Amino acid sequence: MSGATPRYLAIGLMPACLCGPAWASDLRQPAAPPTPALASTPSFSVTSYVWATAIDGKSATLPPLPAADFSLRFRDVLKELNGALMASAEMRIDRWSVLVDGQFSQVTTGGSLPGPFFSALKLRSQTTTLQGSAFYRIHEDSVFALDVGGGIRFWNLDTKLEILPGLANLRIDHRQSQMWADPILGARLGIKLDGPWSLTVAGDIGGLSVGSRLTWQGLGSVDYAWNEKLTLKAGYRALYVDYRNGGFSYDVTQHGPAVAATYRF
Repeated sequence: MSGATPRYLAIGLMPACLCGPAWASDLRQPAAPPTPALASTPSFSVTSYVWATAIDGKSATLPPLPAADFSLRFRDVLKELNGALMASAEMRIDRWSVLVDGQFSQVTTGGSLPGPFFSALKLRSQTTTLQGSAFYRIHEDSVFALDVGGGIRFWNLDTKLEILPGLANLRIDHRQSQMWADPILGARLGIKLDGPWSLTVAGDIGGLSVGSRLTWQGLGSVDYAWNEKLTLKAGYRALYVDYRNGGFSYDVTQHGPAVAATYRF
């Protein structure tokens, strides 16, 4: 199979939550930002992002095939990526905020099979993740903003394997789909730097055998307020999940740099 089997078992890209505590830029006095004021009317923001993820772990997504160890760099994933959609939206009112983050990606790969009976195989993997979270701001001043909260991260992995006919004139199709939801608890910290610059650090942990055995993620980014509405972000993110159900297993860490743009209105 041309050494491609581990790639069949490494499914897709997961969502990055790059929305963090942020201050409106004071373009007239960038060196001395005012103390942020909590708004009593709702404010909204949307974020578009790209996560250049590498994937490491062990997975068996097509039982009864055995679990395989793999380590893929971003360029390996990119070669077989058909497309991906990544976006998040947040509403904030006073100390409360609600965040929805989602992503869909599809990977298609294939390889040849030994022997004359089957000619080749083709595998299509679709990954959908959707996360909803609510946060409460427990502290905010001119330098620090700290939110704590929780939510649910929903996962859907859909894998379809096609074995194409050769001399046997026999075609084999097999499809495996797994869905689960993980409760999560998390926090995010914003740190105001000089002028339009700031830092965001965020993380969560969950699963705890309710959905997966364990899931966690961590994110750090450097943020630049281009103006009062647009903020550009660059950072690094890691996401881990260990889910098992019968012969299906997905024990994977994804990590890599991420860039994002957030627009507030």
